Amino acid sequence: MKKIKYIGILVLITSLSIVSCTKDIEDVNNNPNSPEVVPTNTIFNSATEEYFSSTRNEFNHGRFTLNWVEYWGQNSYADEDRYLYRETTATNSYNVVYAVATDLQRIIEYNTDEATKEAAAAVGNNNNQVAAARIMLAYMFHQLTNTFGDVPYWSYGSNDPDFQALQVDEILSPVFASQEKIYADILKELRESADMIDVNESGFTSGDNIFQGDASKWKKLANSLILRVATNLKDVDATSANAAIALAIADGVMESNDDNAAQFYETGNGNENPIWKSFIGRTDFAVAAPFVDLLKGVTGNFGPDPRLFKFAAPMTASIKSIKDADYTPSTNYNDYVGVPYAYNKVNRLGFDLYSFPSSDVLKPDFQEVLMEYSEVEFLLSELNGFAQANYVNAVKASMEKWEVPAASITAFLATLPAANKENVLNQKYVALYMQGHQAYAEFRRTGYPNTSILFLPGETYTLPAAQAAAAGEPSYVFLSGVTDLTTLPSRVKYPVTLQTLNGENRAAAVSKLSDGDTVFSKLFWDVN
Repeated sequence: MKKIKYIGILVLITSLSIVSCTKDIEDVNNNPNSPEVVPTNTIFNSATEEYFSSTRNEFNHGRFTLNWVEYWGQNSYADEDRYLYRETTATNSYNVVYAVATDLQRIIEYNTDEATKEAAAAVGNNNNQVAAARIMLAYMFHQLTNTFGDVPYWSYGSNDPDFQALQVDEILSPVFASQEKIYADILKELRESADMIDVNESGFTSGDNIFQGDASKWKKLANSLILRVATNLKDVDATSANAAIALAIADGVMESNDDNAAQFYETGNGNENPIWKSFIGRTDFAVAAPFVDLLKGVTGNFGPDPRLFKFAAPMTASIKSIKDADYTPSTNYNDYVGVPYAYNKVNRLGFDLYSFPSSDVLKPDFQEVLMEYSEVEFLLSELNGFAQANYVNAVKASMEKWEVPAASITAFLATLPAANKENVLNQKYVALYMQGHQAYAEFRRTGYPNTSILFLPGETYTLPAAQAAAAGEPSYVFLSGVTDLTTLPSRVKYPVTLQTLNGENRAAAVSKLSDGDTVFSKLFWDVN
């Protein structure tokens, strides 16, 4: 689908001072070629593209969560591998939510204001547009609060005085709403959004680069996101979580890969995937050794996983051949070796000593997933006491989504170890490849994958022979860039700019954190 370029809100009303006693020209001030309301599909198109192109780009994904959960590692320097993220990463991750939320708020206003709702309806059912905007707001604020903790928050359906974000005409320094309140309201927003959708009407007739206007899929996404959010809440508020989950399942969650939610990109016109754009002139990332070792069956409880051939390219593939998608594929697991993670001498290694991401990942139209059917089945497995049937469905769905050959899927499932907490959650980690933000939240909630798979500070990694020869040493120790940090950060520190822009409210939020504004302060649902 073509991305509609949205430059800004264009309210071009020409004010003409005309002195005339002729009544016939009183309407000269109405310019039919300058609309007062920008089409809501145009706004929605721009909003989702801006959000995913900002949060899934080289810095806010490649050097942040894709990196921290060890899907990828850096091959020039290892600062972010050691949790020394850049301040711009925190600032951009924070700011983009409010920039995009303002556009989504405008869509809601246009569809609910009697003066503009008729015009908005020209591009889709009013309620369905409102629901899609609310679902996206819930998705974004969920990721934001999971990153920082308490944050300024806005809700369409609540008048809570603590929800002060986006009210720039009245409030320039909004309070930070508590994580607990945000979670409760996100569940309410998703429930109300699912309930207001009319599946017999379109959402957006164009401009919806996630579901192409299919309202039934937006409804399933809302219910599926409830599973995700409520499962995060379950250890601290089981009553509310279970009630939300029961309603979501009864109303209908994702049922197949056809229901997967993803932001679509194009092969040209400047609308390419953000990670693809970052590889046009650079080669900063490769698939991390801990993840490759898991997929090769070196670590974990699983045999060799054929998804490796979809996730990574063989070492013989140059970055040019990957981008051109003309390298010779290999199904020999020995042809795949990961880049050493958090290795301060990584730049001693030639590009032919480790695997870059595959051409299934590094392509201009790679889709950025919001949520997919595989995750729903993993959630159902966990909710059902780590049920075998849901676990198998989840792994199979992931493999089918990545277009693994049917025979390879059958062979892998035949050797899949029985469902239990460790096996289900480690397979969920594999399935969340290229969804770093969610994988990071899962690690903090569950503790999986644990140190038997992830390479953590203080541990020693033995380099493969060829890498050891090039580096001039057989092994190295993971030295964290943050003193006393022995695992992944529990959160990201608030952007420094908030100390000036909203200092008093930021300070109030920091006062409630167990270890202050540091990466050691756990979020309220992180009790593992």
